[in-house]
Amino acid sequence: MINFIQIFKKYFFIIFLLYSTFLYSYDLKKMKMSGISVIIGDDIILDSEIKNDKKSFCDTHILNDLITKKLMLYYAKKDKSIQILDQELELKTQVVLSEMKKKYINQEEFLIKDENKFLLKEVYEQIKNQQYIEKFYEKITDDVEVSPEDVKHFLTNNPNKIPFFPKKICISYVAFYPKLSQINKNKIINFLNKIKNEIHSDTDFSSKAILFSEDDSSALKGGVVKGMKINNLSRKFVHLALSLKKGEISKPFETDLGFHLIKLEEKRKDEIDFRHILIKPKYSKYELSKTKSFAEFFRKRIMNRKINLDKISDSLNQNQIVDIMIQNRIWIEENKLSENMKKVFLFLKKGKITNPHKEIINGKEAFILIQLLDEIPSKPLSFEKDYTVLKNFVKNIKKKEKIKNWTKEILKKTYFVKIKC
Repeated sequence: MINFIQIFKKYFFIIFLLYSTFLYSYDLKKMKMSGISVIIGDDIILDSEIKNDKKSFCDTHILNDLITKKLMLYYAKKDKSIQILDQELELKTQVVLSEMKKKYINQEEFLIKDENKFLLKEVYEQIKNQQYIEKFYEKITDDVEVSPEDVKHFLTNNPNKIPFFPKKICISYVAFYPKLSQINKNKIINFLNKIKNEIHSDTDFSSKAILFSEDDSSALKGGVVKGMKINNLSRKFVHLALSLKKGEISKPFETDLGFHLIKLEEKRKDEIDFRHILIKPKYSKYELSKTKSFAEFFRKRIMNRKINLDKISDSLNQNQIVDIMIQNRIWIEENKLSENMKKVFLFLKKGKITNPHKEIINGKEAFILIQLLDEIPSKPLSFEKDYTVLKNFVKNIKKKEKIKNWTKEILKKTYFVKIKC
């Protein structure tokens, strides 16, 4: 028999949620597991998931967001009207894997850390659960309506919560990309050769593409690209692809996008089908440092000669240290800037040029110089001019309130035991 007194002493609190309409026969061994805070249906919430929010979690007047999500997930999975489409899952999983890969400077590190048979399954299941929650949320709140009177009432009673249009800024910038050394090129080529040697079937190619390819449009499809127009590909890519026999895998090769490994599937008059793995350049500290120094030197030249970035030409790319990209007079919302950029613009005045700092531009590391040309200050939304935006804002608030009330009602029907916190 479980000694509940010892468990109470060991843990801050334990809440058991057992549904009256859908009772599960729980394995008692689960209740002995260390760190369990909540049991919902056949799911559990661990202490580690709650992190440092135990104080609010113990307050009966505060409905913990994590419990709400678990409740929604439990009921969503039982709702046969809620279907998760494979295409939706593929797109979202593709985004998550792409972000995971960005954390690693080289693909070997990602291979060692994350290549196991459980990785894709875990990512897939997490995204699938989130899809269930989102669809259940929309189902519950689908009937929420907002009238003009509701919007006026919100504006009158919540003057400090009125949303703002974000500040807009107009900028010109120069991005300095490092030129990859031959040593680092060889590292990527060797990595792709290793992948090639481990591919013995389409299934092998597919799993490698999903895990390692940085071509977001094809990675989750196992690297498959169908019906690609030859005119839309670079000359080098086309030349190498067309030199392959059907089913043959290329040697690693480089284009402006990065390093490629392709397997020819079909070739027709003006298009081809192929499998594809793309690895983008990963720069060394030395290459990055050299690029930063070049950008700093370039800024001094601009400051000394008082040259506007608008007048810089692409001819500057004829150097052996960096590749340069120029963008002139771009309008962008402040809330879409990276955190580094937001800090830079806090004290930057019109006409001034920033010091170089590192950013990810077009998926590659680069150092950029930015000149602030103009700005439009943020302003609160008005009922007359921005009614649609305000209506959606108030509607979202009402939706959240409905979810909160739904959770309260579910908890009333739930066996609830609370331990003194």
